[in-house]
Amino acid sequence: MRKYMIINKFQGTATLALVALAIALSTLSCVQVRGETKNDNTLWAVVNVSDAFMRAEPRYTSECVSQTRMGTLVQVLERKGYWVRIQTPEPYEGWVNELALAPTRELSPEEQKQTKLYGATLAPMTRKEAEKYLKAPKWICLQNVPEASLLMGNMVKATDTQRAGMVDFRSWAKVEAAESTEQKIEDIINLAKSYLGAPYMWGGMSPGHFDCSGLTGFCYFMNGILLPRDASQQVQCGVEIPFEEMQKGDLVFFGDTSVGHVAICIGDHKIIHASQMVRINSLIPGEKDYYGRNILHIRRIIGHIGEGSEQFKPQWLKDSPAYFAK
Repeated sequence: MRKYMIINKFQGTATLALVALAIALSTLSCVQVRGETKNDNTLWAVVNVSDAFMRAEPRYTSECVSQTRMGTLVQVLERKGYWVRIQTPEPYEGWVNELALAPTRELSPEEQKQTKLYGATLAPMTRKEAEKYLKAPKWICLQNVPEASLLMGNMVKATDTQRAGMVDFRSWAKVEAAESTEQKIEDIINLAKSYLGAPYMWGGMSPGHFDCSGLTGFCYFMNGILLPRDASQQVQCGVEIPFEEMQKGDLVFFGDTSVGHVAICIGDHKIIHASQMVRINSLIPGEKDYYGRNILHIRRIIGHIGEGSEQFKPQWLKDSPAYFAK
């Protein structure tokens, strides 16, 4: 069985919860009062909640367009009140509440009076501070731990705290890249199957909360590969494959004239995908679980990392400047 299926439960979850807060407690010099500012692509922050909901507009009633996970370094693009527009490594943009990000500081009484905003505020990092964060040793969580508010894929800075259920992120990413093609494909499929029955959630890309491209992106991420966020972007990755040559692990894209859905081939012309829920369907007409939506493209990612369009290519996490400083 895959390593994320056999890890023992966390020990000392209260202590690990403190580890998860280590990012928020980092001492950083860049301070900025909460409020509306101009776009500044040199400012950065780190996600400090297990899964931050990214919204289309800076309000809670706006749709969730995506999610991003604890430990992810994001660009701070714009601020409106306590909302921050960020760009994630995929790359993808959306609005999150500023307290889903670190580092933070408390507003002074004078600042609260001036801004009519209260409590803590985001104090974004400079590029130099962001590079320091990327170079810092980190652990990645390989199993959901609800009692510690940690999810698979979350990252925290390494400390002397016991590392039960977590591994060194840099070493893990290197091992994932070195794994055989056949094993990599099986690992991706087995992870996707572990979420069978999970309900579809628009914008979801965290454990148990997936839209179609959120599922494919997460399963590839947890196997050391960074894909772009949306199906319309993922279809530009890898190489095109004829239907007759489709194999396990290939991504299958559906739509009428443009891509609107993506699935993972699991062999025998069957797919696993998030469509109403995470489920398995057949691409063979006449079979009882036949999924008859029009197939536009089949793309092979494994074996073709770094290939694709000029704008969108799959990338090993170990080689991504969004996760490792060069």
